[in-house]
Amino acid sequence: MFSMLFIRRKKFILLKRVKYKNRQVLLVFFVMMMLVISMKKKLLIIFLALVTGTILAFVTLVYFEKPFKEEYLNIYALQTGAYRSYENALKEREKFESAVILENGGLYLVLVGASTSETGLLKISGVLNKKGINYYQKELQIKESDQEKFWEYNMLLERATKEETILLLNTKILETMVQV
Repeated sequence: MFSMLFIRRKKFILLKRVKYKNRQVLLVFFVMMMLVISMKKKLLIIFLALVTGTILAFVTLVYFEKPFKEEYLNIYALQTGAYRSYENALKEREKFESAVILENGGLYLVLVGASTSETGLLKISGVLNKKGINYYQKELQIKESDQEKFWEYNMLLERATKEETILLLNTKILETMVQV
């Protein structure tokens, strides 16, 4: 950090705590201002507009240079078990038709259902209850960039009435989760 003086119309402007990164931009601005002072009034206005636009563009670029924080979408999942070893998770998965294994925080989760909404989850849980499958409801997070696939299947799931259709859509949602 440092301080720099600019001369503009015989007045001093003190800019405090300017970051080192911006030093070159400010030096170029200072040189340009010295040239502009000697120009005619109309050229001065045009030049100041160009310099102001350049500085605003640079500040915007520096501000948005930081990577954006990824947004996550909550998914409701129906889990039958969580295992430390993959072999035990495979044994549990074999008991169910469309179960998938998802690694989360060092545990292997065996999921038998998933939905982006509670309505879809209720339909899936109703079918699983009829089959006598015990499960635990859990919330998982996926990247927001991958959520379109889930919304499409979930929209169809909310409209589905047949048990076969609900199970098929549930399988597609689970397969999509494994791909993410």
